Amino acid sequence: MISRPPLISRPLRSMLFSSRLSHTPSPRQIQQQVRLYSERRPRSPTGTFYQTFSRPVAKCLLLALLTYQIAYWGWLKLDQDEQKADLSAQIAKMETQARGLASEMNKSS
Repeated sequence: MISRPPLISRPLRSMLFSSRLSHTPSPRQIQQQVRLYSERRPRSPTGTFYQTFSRPVAKCLLLALLTYQIAYWGWLKLDQDEQKADLSAQIAKMETQARGLASEMNKSS
């Protein structure tokens, strides 16, 4: 069986990856990072509130809207079914009246 060669040769692989792993930042770079971090202004209470609670509030509002729409759709469907049943009953009643009148007319003629 023929063995496949490695995708990247060993010396090239060590050259590519070892420099990234062994690199440590200098004290000056660390100091600059700390300095940049310490110069940031603190957030306003309003900004902190919206950052903390905007996603949960949005989820609650969307869930409430979805619940309302489902309940409204269900109510409309039940109302339509009730109206159809009422109309079907009224049509059936009128048909029996029409048949009765037609049979009376046939008897009298």
